[in-house]
Amino acid sequence: MPDLPPVVSDQEFEVPKPRNRIGAIDIGLRLLNVLAAAPGPMALKDIAAATDMPAAKVHRYLVTFAAAQMVVQQGRSGRYDLGPMALRLGVAAIRRNDMVALASDRLGGLRDAVQATCFVSGWSDRGPLVLRWENSLRPVTVIVEVGSVLPLLTSATGRAFLTYLPAHRTERLVRAEGAQYGYSADVTAAETRAIADATYVTGLGRTDGAFQNGIAALAAPLFDPLRGMVGAVTALGRQEEFDPDVTGPVAMGLKRFVAELGGADAGGR
Repeated sequence: MPDLPPVVSDQEFEVPKPRNRIGAIDIGLRLLNVLAAAPGPMALKDIAAATDMPAAKVHRYLVTFAAAQMVVQQGRSGRYDLGPMALRLGVAAIRRNDMVALASDRLGGLRDAVQATCFVSGWSDRGPLVLRWENSLRPVTVIVEVGSVLPLLTSATGRAFLTYLPAHRTERLVRAEGAQYGYSADVTAAETRAIADATYVTGLGRTDGAFQNGIAALAAPLFDPLRGMVGAVTALGRQEEFDPDVTGPVAMGLKRFVAELGGADAGGR
């Protein structure tokens, strides 16, 4: 994978802890963080083990969070996952990023310029999250909508994030996806390198039926001025109508759109 560390490091700096902290909120946030970091829904016993708390205590927090729609419990398995309120907060936080907000505001212009359905996505703990969607005049039936989380290995959007985000932010999700497809660790690593190499050469994530049969897509990474990737802008359409050529008019329109936003350029050769 290309070595593209952002100018601003992801290293966490220790900050002084404020006085008069509310212990119950600290515990609750730790529990939510465990759910956010998990590749999928978790059983109560696993949440308790990850937070080093008794299951009965974890259950009380989960009941409270469920009432506020911060978590949901799946009916058959009884496993817990983040709920609609957690998603709403995550989407709101990502949308407040200046570059993502600017791209979202101007997305209709891109749709008209490339004559394709377009969307903006940001990064979440689960992967690329769709934030804004603009349908083209030519209808496209897809399995994606605002709030959808996209895979890294098989979607054009995911491939852009896989290439330009630091590896430590994507490797957990890549391993989970590889296991889902039945790949060994070596096969997953080789597939990841091949995708990243191809994406870096062109500056665009690309799929032609890989994520959804009959649908092709191109995705341009969206950077802030300090070259940290903050989102992606994607155009898609039916394979018989959409041009996925990385040197074609849709690709050039995507690159021009991102460049005009004022962020750093992904480049490509």
